[in-house]
Amino acid sequence: MGFLSPIFLLAGVAVAVPLILHLFHRHDAKRMVFPALQYLLRTEKEHARTIRFRQLLLLLLRISAVLLLVAAGARPFLRGGGGVHDPTATVLIVDNSMSSGLIRGGARVLDLLKGVALRSVERASDEDRIWLIRAGEPWGPAITGSRAELSAAISETEATDARGALRTALERAVVLASGAGLAVAEIHLISDLQASAFERPGSRVEGGPIPVVVFDQRDGDRENAYLDSLMIGGGLTPLANQRTRLSIRLAGDADSAGVPLRLVVANRIRGAATGGVGISALLPIGPFAAGYVDGYVETDPDDLRGDDRRFFAFRVRSAPTLAMAGSNPFFLAEAIPVLIDAGRVRPAPIRDADILISVAGAGMTETAKEGRAVIVLPPSDPALLPSLNRVLSAVGIPWRYEPTTAVGEATVTQWSGPVNLDEVRVGSHYALVPATEGLNQSVLARLSSGDPWLVEGTTPRGSYLLVASELDEQSTNLPLTAALMPLMEWMVSRWGDTQGTRGGAIAGMPIFPPLGTTSIRDPAGTLHPVDDTQPFGATPLAGLYDFLVGDSTIQRIALNAPREESLLAPIETGVLRDLLPGPSTLVTDSARWARAVFSAGQGPEIWRWLLVAAAMVLVVESLVAASGPSLGRSHSGAPPALQKTSSS
Repeated sequence: MGFLSPIFLLAGVAVAVPLILHLFHRHDAKRMVFPALQYLLRTEKEHARTIRFRQLLLLLLRISAVLLLVAAGARPFLRGGGGVHDPTATVLIVDNSMSSGLIRGGARVLDLLKGVALRSVERASDEDRIWLIRAGEPWGPAITGSRAELSAAISETEATDARGALRTALERAVVLASGAGLAVAEIHLISDLQASAFERPGSRVEGGPIPVVVFDQRDGDRENAYLDSLMIGGGLTPLANQRTRLSIRLAGDADSAGVPLRLVVANRIRGAATGGVGISALLPIGPFAAGYVDGYVETDPDDLRGDDRRFFAFRVRSAPTLAMAGSNPFFLAEAIPVLIDAGRVRPAPIRDADILISVAGAGMTETAKEGRAVIVLPPSDPALLPSLNRVLSAVGIPWRYEPTTAVGEATVTQWSGPVNLDEVRVGSHYALVPATEGLNQSVLARLSSGDPWLVEGTTPRGSYLLVASELDEQSTNLPLTAALMPLMEWMVSRWGDTQGTRGGAIAGMPIFPPLGTTSIRDPAGTLHPVDDTQPFGATPLAGLYDFLVGDSTIQRIALNAPREESLLAPIETGVLRDLLPGPSTLVTDSARWARAVFSAGQGPEIWRWLLVAAAMVLVVESLVAASGPSLGRSHSGAPPALQKTSSS
């Protein structure tokens, strides 16, 4: 307990007034006793004891009234939440990620979270400094301002289709609260506490300790079915006037095995199927003319509607032209005509080809079509490696081939391509060595020995794909497996819009505009001017994003909700407490939230209750005073004419 105006306690000396009046305002009577009145003496003594008790009670009531009035003037308060508090640096983390759009009890979870956040602002004072972090918009700055401005910002908050990066939000909150320059700091974490929203949940957020008040309405695991893993043409770019197929996988929990799926292209339903959890449904799609094709696959909406639709956008192109240079292995020379007959590629001279298959660097330095892609195969003779490395350096490819000391067969690992390479064995290969550090991200596939087997990249001349081994039966069993033709088709067809065939990018993650882009149009139709040298991070919505140069669209991509947001299982209490940067308070009832926040400062003032108590004491004092003898009667009850009194 404390006092906001402790100087007023000096007024407590006023208790001396009733005390002095009690001690000095007394009346002693000199009495003349008549024999006829002797029988009254005994009664007089009994009445004197009653009068003394009444006077003492009046003294205590008057002193109590004075003390209560003095205490009320000093404005006492109780320690704890729910009242006035010290100036506090407060960071509100409101989780508006996709999972906050879940319908629970007929209302969105986000609406409940916003109501709790507004209670924090209502409990704040003008001396507090408050920030609002929207966990579903990690690209956005923290919002600060007056309480009215923050209340408006909270009310305007809407659910995004992005992931709620709660650990990142907590780290930002610690930095803001620690740098505010106030003695007291507090973080209000207002979220559905989805376990997948906490990155690296095993380690504590550094920078504390800062108290964290957590809104906790976890009610166990929640069932949710969602669309996942959309792929078109097995990951290969569809070609003009050729049919392909779309695969979509249903994940999570579903009530039945026959979940309806609808394929929508250009705002028209082009196909339908049923699917079950964990099973990929196949839908035929096409044929299309050259150009961009976009649409989505959807299922019937459930309580979480943000993951019931998955978008795609890809560019249909004509079959690329292909040329080969160097001494081609037998199986490669047999596979290419098969692709030509199937219409997947068209033959062309080296200088006009879209794709060049080069053995030992042959044809790579010849004048070629701008943006040509190159597939490089190593020579069978290691003595030719120096000349190959000189060619790679001349065309700007930052890798070189070197002999390897690895022995024995190796399998293909760390491979995420659309072709199954489980049966492929590599008996001999060269080592692919990067010229600079930081190129490991360009490795598409590694061998079990740890050496890169497939490496991709881009130079000013165009894209490249390096293969670490020859494609013959002496180096690998690939030509003897069913994976040869799909892998060759993938190699020569992957230079199109492969990102679009795999369902696009993820909402909430930055996207990189092509060179020359002047603006980006988001799914809501809003134009955002951009710098084509910087990533674009404002991607809150799932849907189609257009990259424009002036008024012309040069590229279109689809962004989809992250699958982590569809996993609604809450984080465990112990894991949550271990992660938070300071002592935590978990509040399960929104009605009690206002009393739990700002607990490190002062609590509710109680001077009003003291005034009520003082008023009640004065009423009692008046009743006690009025219950005594009237002025016309003596203490003994004898007639006034028989008494002689004097003041002492």
